[in-house]
Amino acid sequence: MVFLSHTSRRRTVEELGAAGFKAQGIRKDYLARILEQLEELLHAAGFSVWWDRRDLHPGDSIDPTIYRALNDCRAAVVLIDADALDAGYMRREVNILTFRHVEHNLHVVPVLLQVEAEQVRDSALGRETGIDVQLALHASKKQNCLAARETAERIVQHLVAESAAWHRDIHSAENRWIDDVTLCLEQATPNALRRAAETLDLDLVRWERSTEKRWEIAAALWSADREAVYEVIEDIAYQLPAGIRQRIVEHALPLWADLRAARTVRAASAEIPGTGRAVSLATRFLRLGELLARRASAGSRKARVVRLTDVHGESTIQDLVGQSDATLRRELNFPAETPAEEVSAALRRHPGRHLYAVLRSDTVNPATTAAVTRELQNRFPGIVMIILNNAGTVAWTTPSITPAFDDFPPERERAARKFISDMSELSGGKKIEVDSDE
Repeated sequence: MVFLSHTSRRRTVEELGAAGFKAQGIRKDYLARILEQLEELLHAAGFSVWWDRRDLHPGDSIDPTIYRALNDCRAAVVLIDADALDAGYMRREVNILTFRHVEHNLHVVPVLLQVEAEQVRDSALGRETGIDVQLALHASKKQNCLAARETAERIVQHLVAESAAWHRDIHSAENRWIDDVTLCLEQATPNALRRAAETLDLDLVRWERSTEKRWEIAAALWSADREAVYEVIEDIAYQLPAGIRQRIVEHALPLWADLRAARTVRAASAEIPGTGRAVSLATRFLRLGELLARRASAGSRKARVVRLTDVHGESTIQDLVGQSDATLRRELNFPAETPAEEVSAALRRHPGRHLYAVLRSDTVNPATTAAVTRELQNRFPGIVMIILNNAGTVAWTTPSITPAFDDFPPERERAARKFISDMSELSGGKKIEVDSDE
């Protein structure tokens, strides 16, 4: 299936003025022709197609079937016109698609409709989703029927040429996460499920008709903001048996981090094949780093998250590397006497086993943190380092360490800790204290 992402939103003449409103009408008519031609040509080429045919307006609710399409599609075409640059509905779609692109090499084809790559990169769509438009297809500058047909034909030719390399990832970690949460929702009452659908801004008429109501709620939770996640889990948790309640809370805790940050962490292990990169997080709270790794791996059973010894200014690099090496060997079940080359070779044979190490750095000297990170990456190929440090230091301004968030001010960090503490209380088990640096 090919997913067609676009925005049909139309602003009013009061918002745009007469000339802007007329230009928008031409733009939307052109987009509609491309969508119709794409559907016809893709079907003729043997592909099924999914696109939202509704004329959406700001504040409109979400068609719940979109989440099945976003998770099942084998390729996606992202049609970017001027209206898409700040369309919130479309950003949610593209966030999910770009996460799947990094995690599973989903084929995503950006198509620029009378906008330039620089405009996309500088827009809300570009900043929040990180969509790569460097190799995007560019539509004709004309906006007539012939130009729409030519653009659609180019897109389909590209998809046909690339389709042999597509693979379906129904067993992907995020689909397993959604399936697990769906099972957790089995004992929630119909009224609670309806309230959840409303909180998640799903189209209630379409959701009521669905045969996959719980799955659609779980899929919406995967990409929802943390306020909506907490409201849903708080309402449902106490209807569930203790074991199921603990499980759904465990699944929800990593959702403190958004998909953009999760994608940054996942991309770190893929950007330099055979090694790994370091990602920074402006906090001292180990739990935030661990849960960020869980978010990036979608809770995959193959993922390992390991806490390493803190980096202190008084420790030597040799001591820090030695302590971390011993911890990683122990966690990965390598005997202490295993030669380093044997450890490296074993890890290279299993590149799909995601390994994350959370390292808290108290030193203001970035060279120490960077040196420890490089040595551990050499010894443990594929490892992704998540470096925690106070917001006021410079440890992550080095090119070898990428911030997980473009902006993570103290108030955002405090909100994340509160979410985790509040959510942990819903499990009925041990509460995660908001001020515990663990």
